[in-house]
Amino acid sequence: MKIAIIGAGSIGLLFAGYLGKKHAVTIIPRREEQCAQLEKEGISIVMEGNKCFKTIVKSNIGYESLNEQDLVIVAVKQYHLPNIKPILVDLKHTIPLLFLQNGMGHIEILKDLNSKTILVGTVEHGALKVNDYTVKHNGIGQTNIAMYKGESSIIDSLVSYNIASFPFCQQYNWEKMLVKKLMINAIINPLTAVLKIKNGQLITNSFYLSLLKEYFLELFSVFSFMDKQLVFEEILKICRNTSENKSSMLNDILHNRKTEIDAILGYILERAKSQKIQLPITKILFQMVKGMEGGSGE
Repeated sequence: MKIAIIGAGSIGLLFAGYLGKKHAVTIIPRREEQCAQLEKEGISIVMEGNKCFKTIVKSNIGYESLNEQDLVIVAVKQYHLPNIKPILVDLKHTIPLLFLQNGMGHIEILKDLNSKTILVGTVEHGALKVNDYTVKHNGIGQTNIAMYKGESSIIDSLVSYNIASFPFCQQYNWEKMLVKKLMINAIINPLTAVLKIKNGQLITNSFYLSLLKEYFLELFSVFSFMDKQLVFEEILKICRNTSENKSSMLNDILHNRKTEIDAILGYILERAKSQKIQLPITKILFQMVKGMEGGSGE
């Protein structure tokens, strides 16, 4: 397949590095400097034990090649989506799109697109961008993909791409899939960012664990159609499996970058408002993270 990946952050690089071993991948970064580096160096994936492999990919700044692709993967952060929405609207409607954003704010944008086939995904891998062409794969998980609308043949192609360190798994209810990831992100990201701790400390410190449990019950009041025990156990499992990792939101705070707090907690607060549900812990965490990233909270 010919695959274009929009976005060259940690997730974009990770996907390009693995998918480029089998498919013809073009990665589209925002900066010309990164584009030149990717063209020159390719993508280096550093795995556990410092094992490393390199993948040669194409890279360009423009979007002219998108209409020649068999699949376009959108791996930019949620807050960059409005900037590329006009590009996606103008794509040939026959080209499938796969969105890999945290949160659920992007669902509103999907409604305005003309593409016949749209997929949404959640990424369970741990990935840390080292430089413009190197990403550390510091937690092997899987990519869950579900059909938002259209035909499923493209899912079959991805699922059949069988590599132990980078599996794809088809899910059949896109909303439950996204809500599960949303709840996980809503718990781990803001708490670790505010407390400035690694993921594992949320469950090894009894006071933090007590806070996590109370906060989880508050969030569950908004998503009561989910399996409470299943989601809670998944949160604990991820904290254990990524115990030495810093969450993406904590990394954003430490590097003075904008976070995805609006796409995660902002979305949940709006949803709770429509259901007339009060979320005091969520609101406090939202305001704290907004203040830490230099936002006014307005």
